[in-house]
Amino acid sequence: MFDLKKISKHAYRWLICLPLISFLACTESITIDPPEGRMRPVVEGSFTNELKRHEVILSYSSELYSHEKKMISGAEVYVKSGSDTVWYYEQPDRPGHYLTDSVAGKKNRRYHLEVNIGENELYHYPIHMYADTKMPNNVNQIDSIGLLPLLNEEGLPFVDEKAAVNICPYFQALNDESIVYNVELYLNGRRFRNRPSKLFDLFPMQGYAGYYFNGEEMLHNNLPIPVGIMNKSYLHEGDVIKVKLISITKDYMYFLVSQKLAVGINPIMGAFPATATNIFSNCNAIGWFSTTSSVEAECVYHEW
Repeated sequence: MFDLKKISKHAYRWLICLPLISFLACTESITIDPPEGRMRPVVEGSFTNELKRHEVILSYSSELYSHEKKMISGAEVYVKSGSDTVWYYEQPDRPGHYLTDSVAGKKNRRYHLEVNIGENELYHYPIHMYADTKMPNNVNQIDSIGLLPLLNEEGLPFVDEKAAVNICPYFQALNDESIVYNVELYLNGRRFRNRPSKLFDLFPMQGYAGYYFNGEEMLHNNLPIPVGIMNKSYLHEGDVIKVKLISITKDYMYFLVSQKLAVGINPIMGAFPATATNIFSNCNAIGWFSTTSSVEAECVYHEW
């Protein structure tokens, strides 16, 4: 008589081993040649409430894994807001890069970008691209910044609790849950980008709107809310730490998230996510024109 239990057990083991045997048996290399996509105009631009030269970059899209980037020269680029017009001028030493004179935008105003290109490599007709967006609101100031011990009972990946500090700003948050902050940290004037701090790059204010951020009413018995983390190995007595809260629109947040998800994706892992864009055109252009408002504050680090 056959022992059906033993037969089933052996069959189950063979079924588990079959995929591994098949994988080990495949020694022939496979070359994947993704089809070439159609070249499209790309707009990368911004306008903020900071007094500085703002930039728009015009180029053509490149092929997958290509390091070459064809720039678009000779374009007419400007931003309108009501009766005000701000022009972007192409830089003689940087084709495709267009900068304004030093100027500051205003919060809560709508800005309309216009890009016109005559002769081009793709079409037998002039290219017209435009975008329309409202500069989001932001608080007037950050009152202070607390550098507090990392007190985290659950533990945080990639961080030694005894060797890191929480960056905790204090300010009166606006009563607007649509606000999203793109957080930037600076150490002695240079952008700080260690791995734990990247966990806080995008900080939605939903749930915090209307409170005094990190104030008693907001926290009750909870711990202070950080907008970033710094490893103490980077810090020395007297170092200057700056927090910059850049208010962005929600659709721009989704665009940034889609760009992060696209990093490292290849044909083996799956298809690229759909490309988000707020650029309208007569030629299927892509890209993003962002309007942001920012506020910043500094503090000095003292060892404890």
